[in-house]
Amino acid sequence: MGKEITFKLTPDTALTEAEIAMIEAARSLPVVQDEDNPEIDPVATPEQYAALMQAVARRNQRISRMQQKMG
Repeated sequence: MGKEITFKLTPDTALTEAEIAMIEAARSLPVVQDEDNPEIDPVATPEQYAALMQAVARRNQRISRMQQKMG
């Protein structure tokens, strides 16, 4: 397996047209559930579902604060 490469994006990160096109194309891809990305069932795993919803709320708050700073 190849070396894992990660990038950290910040609000001032400039994306190339090719990168923007790749992100836009990825939006149309289906979500694939597997052992690394299992579907979280709110009935079967209510604790996991609650944790996921809390994480989503925190992420949305962070995004909202960043947008307010930028806008």
